[in-house]
Amino acid sequence: MTASSILSAFSPSLTADYQQWLVDNPGKVGRLDEIVDMVVGEFRAALESNPETVMDTTAGTLPPSCLRHASNIIIFQLKGEMEQTLTEAENAAAIRADVFLRGIWMESIPAGSAAVTQTPSYAGPHEFQEFAQ
Repeated sequence: MTASSILSAFSPSLTADYQQWLVDNPGKVGRLDEIVDMVVGEFRAALESNPETVMDTTAGTLPPSCLRHASNIIIFQLKGEMEQTLTEAENAAAIRADVFLRGIWMESIPAGSAAVTQTPSYAGPHEFQEFAQ
């Protein structure tokens, strides 16, 4: 997950607002990268805290099950810094993303776990006994 992948998900109006915010605040040019790194780091730390999690060792990667939630948290953080009001839907998405992240920390959501990322196992056919009638 990168800042450019987050930018590609912005609506046209948010893209315009973000570009204007950067013009008005030149010191914020790398801020989206920092937010992405912070959120990805938090998700990766949560995933790594579960001993059953199988992690991709590539820095900056997240399992597909986490991407939407991480994106919502990033947009929430960025819009807060841009002093933009969240819509009701954006606020609800941010709350769900926070609950999802908390579920990973509490090990109640197996995002990225062995059950999700490893090859399934196969048990051979069972022998059936015929019952005498």
